[in-house]
Amino acid sequence: MGSSLRLKMAKETFPLILIFLVLRGYDSESALSHIPFAMTAEVGQIVELTCHYIYEVEVVSRYGWYKQGVGEAPKAIDISSSNGAGGKFISKKGNSKNILILEIRNVQANDSGSYYCVQKASYAPLQKAATLLVGDSSTNKTAVLIFVPQEEGNSRETVPLVCLVSGLSSNRIAIFWNISGLVTEGSCDPGTLEEDETYSITSQIMVSMDMWRNGDLCTCIVQLGSPNKNSTKSVLFPKAAETRTGWCSRALPAFITVLVVLVLLLILLSIWICKGGRAGKWDNESQNENFSLRETKQRQGRNERQTGNHRQVQTQKLHDGALRSQGGPLYASLDLAALEKRSKKKAGRR
Repeated sequence: MGSSLRLKMAKETFPLILIFLVLRGYDSESALSHIPFAMTAEVGQIVELTCHYIYEVEVVSRYGWYKQGVGEAPKAIDISSSNGAGGKFISKKGNSKNILILEIRNVQANDSGSYYCVQKASYAPLQKAATLLVGDSSTNKTAVLIFVPQEEGNSRETVPLVCLVSGLSSNRIAIFWNISGLVTEGSCDPGTLEEDETYSITSQIMVSMDMWRNGDLCTCIVQLGSPNKNSTKSVLFPKAAETRTGWCSRALPAFITVLVVLVLLLILLSIWICKGGRAGKWDNESQNENFSLRETKQRQGRNERQTGNHRQVQTQKLHDGALRSQGGPLYASLDLAALEKRSKKKAGRR
């Protein structure tokens, strides 16, 4: 329940689309041997913290020491009251002229924190000496997860990475990032106490887009307090980038080809539809014209027939009228018979 709550808080704190990657452990001692980790110690031991100066350390009393606990402001350490045989804190010179050492005897868990040295008479800022972790802060629930952006934004110059450490007995741990040999602490929160009485802590780092794309190995290294008690997680994030890039590079030509074919098909379909529409229009117009011609011819035929019939009727009427004016058909036939008789008589006389 606590881990899921912490995971939700991590997503809210970093407004990115984050995905969990299945990562492999990275516990190679040879790869981690040159990384300046925090100093770790068991309760009751004696430790020495080293502060390096660019110039010679002459008088030890001119230098002071500060301790900063998790989520606290740096606090000055009273060295004067601690010096002596039974003292807890002792400031002294190192083997080199420019080294100042803080010796802490009988260390306890509350001695964990970051230590700084400073020259009292100067206005120089605090100089980081070391981070001390006392005791083991891990439990059987301790887990380390790395989150990366789901998609690389083309407009981004940097890529955020988040390391989530959960299931801790205390918030006295140190988180480092190793990006292909480049070590940094990142931005770490003071931790949150979950419902199951364990702590969860997140650390964020921004890496360049070139590192994201160029095959760098990213490792989140967690020091839990006791010597040799480290927990690490690594992600070769370019694998995901290469997969996406490779897929895109392979899919892009095919996509372009399919797109061109679809565009050509749409153009051909549009041309065919336009031609089909024009042909249909022409057919309709031709049919209409043919129909009009046929109808016109039929009307002309009917008119001609009516005109012929009318003319026949008129001719017949005129003929009948002429006959009637000459005495009609009956008188015409009688006259012909008389003419025939006359012709016969003339022929008999001859």
